[in-house]
Amino acid sequence: MKKIIFFVIIMMFMASPSFGKTYHQMGGRIAPDSPTDFHPGKNKVWFLSEGAKVVGNLYLPDNYKKGQKLPAIVVVGPKGSVKEQTAGIYAKKLSQKGFITLVFDHRTYGESEGEPRHYENPYMKIEDVKTAVSYIGSLSIVDKNEIGLLGVCNGGGFGAAAAIYDGRVKAYASVSGLFDLRSQIIRGKPGDSDRLAAIMKKSAEARQKYFETGEVVYVKQMPDVDENSNQLRKEAYEYYCTSRGLCPNYGENKMAVMSMDTRRSFDITDQIGLLAPRPYLAIAGTKALTLGLSETAFRRANEPKELFKVQGATHVGLYDIDKYVDPAVNKLSLFYTKYLN
Repeated sequence: MKKIIFFVIIMMFMASPSFGKTYHQMGGRIAPDSPTDFHPGKNKVWFLSEGAKVVGNLYLPDNYKKGQKLPAIVVVGPKGSVKEQTAGIYAKKLSQKGFITLVFDHRTYGESEGEPRHYENPYMKIEDVKTAVSYIGSLSIVDKNEIGLLGVCNGGGFGAAAAIYDGRVKAYASVSGLFDLRSQIIRGKPGDSDRLAAIMKKSAEARQKYFETGEVVYVKQMPDVDENSNQLRKEAYEYYCTSRGLCPNYGENKMAVMSMDTRRSFDITDQIGLLAPRPYLAIAGTKALTLGLSETAFRRANEPKELFKVQGATHVGLYDIDKYVDPAVNKLSLFYTKYLN
């Protein structure tokens, strides 16, 4: 009789629609072939964001011991960047402070899937960030109740947008944060509407062309600079277009023109107060052209909050120069230790 019951149970299990299917086929987003056994240092991992494979690096502290469950931090990088650049620097340094950290290539960038390539869509990136939180929260080595987020540059805005509406994120910090991409065009000055209309026209034409032909129209992600370019443009060009920050995974210096309309709709500063009662730390350089944006975000945030200024640092100086990055990392470590432990 027991054998008959066992046989019936097995047959029912095999008849189930989920039998033999991968996590993805069952509706999950855990990539079934991504590693599950991790070692101290850097581990390559991947997960699925809205059906596309996203590739990341998971960092474990050098002194990690099997069986430990540690707090985790997801690090979100700047516009057009990949995991080997500044976000990877922060992820590695924070792992050396005792955290498990995750940095990844957004969809359409680097090793991750997604078309068209180099599509700079804030809202798609926000979804990637939330999925990264889901991924890291699924790991047995992570305390899923102690997850933080860190955003650098444009990632500061995208990370904030994810954190505000994701209760799994217990603490949020930004470095050289850019939270408002709309005000770069709409500044309350004559000609604002014309400038925006020109961008919308160019982007719409590129979007229509992609839909009809599959051809992607591109512009340079980091435009060429000359003596008339402002400090931030010069810094960005030096970082991304020279040996300082250029890496093989970065690919070509380009952005899909059809990204332009979506980018200019993004502004999260008016919502950052909703992050509370979860804590917010804004880090910015005293010589950064974007310092005012971090100050605005800080003013609009509710307690608990803190603004930490790194003396002498410019916007991009906080990307990779140790004498600026290390004080920022030390401050971040104190912040996350306080709120994630």
